[in-house]
Amino acid sequence: MTERSRVAVLVEPGRIELREEPARDPGPGALAVRVRAALTDGTDLKTYRRGHPQMPTPTRFGHEFSGDVVAVGDGVTKFAPGDAVMCVHTAPCGACFWCAQHQEELCERLMPTMLLGAYADLIEVPRAIVEQNCFPKPEHLSYREAAFLEPLSCVVHSIESLPPHDVVAVIGDGAFGILHALVLRERGARPILVGRREERLEVVRRFGFEPIDARAGDASLAVRERAAGRGADAVVECTGTQGAWELAPALVRRGGTVSLFGGLPTGTTVTFSAERLHYDEVRVMSPFHFTPRAVRTAYELLRERRLDVLPLVTHAYPLDEIAAAFASLDAGAGLKACIEP
Repeated sequence: MTERSRVAVLVEPGRIELREEPARDPGPGALAVRVRAALTDGTDLKTYRRGHPQMPTPTRFGHEFSGDVVAVGDGVTKFAPGDAVMCVHTAPCGACFWCAQHQEELCERLMPTMLLGAYADLIEVPRAIVEQNCFPKPEHLSYREAAFLEPLSCVVHSIESLPPHDVVAVIGDGAFGILHALVLRERGARPILVGRREERLEVVRRFGFEPIDARAGDASLAVRERAAGRGADAVVECTGTQGAWELAPALVRRGGTVSLFGGLPTGTTVTFSAERLHYDEVRVMSPFHFTPRAVRTAYELLRERRLDVLPLVTHAYPLDEIAAAFASLDAGAGLKACIEP
């Protein structure tokens, strides 16, 4: 490949540079993909604000994307130049202790080998992802919709980790909170979404949900009123804030499950009532990442158009305006932005 590619680099928190570099031929088993849509997400925004232990700066970033294959490495038979593809940014090794325990989301190779750099003209998808977690994009699916494969995979894994449930309170009116509510509803559960930002609550209402505005009063009382006075069967925390983690057990019924989906900064300590957890037998869990099974399920949800994810994209920018995109998100505007090189 002789062309050059632009790639966004987070030089330090709050500072993004667009750099140009030669495009490389893909390695054995790999794909070179021209990015058509790359979505922003909460992890990218947190990294932009304060850095991330798994992404020391300077770093490429961006990992929710779809695009077109422009070149294939030796040995690739599943895809050819011109194919539209959608994928996630990791794949388990299949050989470590955690993979042997069927806990592929904890594979010891996931974080060291994760694929970053979707905010770019071109990205190389390595062999392991091509073989396990890369799929042809259906023609009827837009590139923006296809780029939801990674976040939706996280949500599917999160929900599949819960015990059977009927009423589920979701704390957070961001994209992950809404995705949880959409998948829960598709599976027959009754989600109750709790939020506090009017712009986002309005998006929630457009999806057909009647959210609880946490600014209006006691959210735990409001949830109990909608759940036969008992509290929700399960609570999923999707804000990644200490206060919401500590609030979550107050929303669940006796014998229910609290799922702490949103990650907190390294070193954060939270406090729960031991009495509440013990005597009411409240289970606490914290799902992480996804499995190949969850990726396949997320792909089918998108391929079959069982979810409408496009309203979650509230802004779009060309690649050369990525700094403006993150400045806007940092100021609280919108849900997800789509970077379209």
